Amino acid sequence: MIRTTEQLIDKIAQELVWRRRELTDLRALVQQFREEPLRLRVLIRGAVALLYAHWEGFVKASSSHYIEYVASTRLPYRRLAANFIGLTLRSKFAELSASEKISGANALADFFCTALDRQSNVPYKRVIDTKSNLSSTVLQDIIAALGLDGSQFATRLKFIDSNLVNPRNHIAHGEATNLTVDEYLLLHDEVITLIETFRNEIENASVLRRYERLTEANALADAP
Repeated sequence: MIRTTEQLIDKIAQELVWRRRELTDLRALVQQFREEPLRLRVLIRGAVALLYAHWEGFVKASSSHYIEYVASTRLPYRRLAANFIGLTLRSKFAELSASEKISGANALADFFCTALDRQSNVPYKRVIDTKSNLSSTVLQDIIAALGLDGSQFATRLKFIDSNLVNPRNHIAHGEATNLTVDEYLLLHDEVITLIETFRNEIENASVLRRYERLTEANALADAP
């Protein structure tokens, strides 16, 4: 289990290294075949699909690592940021909806009444769902679930849908797409920037302990 900020940062770095290596190699191939239109068309189609795959894969993996780290702190629910209590409640509501037993409702009621001072048990396995279609709407939902600052993505939401998700969907459905080399290179650079931005937001959230509810009592307890 990921128990320290350093372990989290290392895990996320490992996720990024191999993805960046693959994308960098693919970028070089696109430039290499610039003068061979038939090969270039096929290569760019595959490259766009892989760009999207690494964007979705990185968001899902790094988000899961972050939730695992927060879960490992076992902070009392009272000290957790509301979004992580929300993840816990969503899990409990799912359990309740899958059961017809009154005892399930009783357990949920007990959680509401007595759980705030207990050590938290935040679910972290298979919590993040990109829906195999990481549109701007899904991304914003993940950002909210993690309690991240979404302002860095505000100006990129339209780009994500129009320039990354939609072309990938067309390719996945066997439809034609015609990107020039320069358009692809720009897309590559923008996706790398998106991945780096998401990485920075998670690392900042962990270092600054944004997963913890900020209260006056907590601030006094943490003061030297």
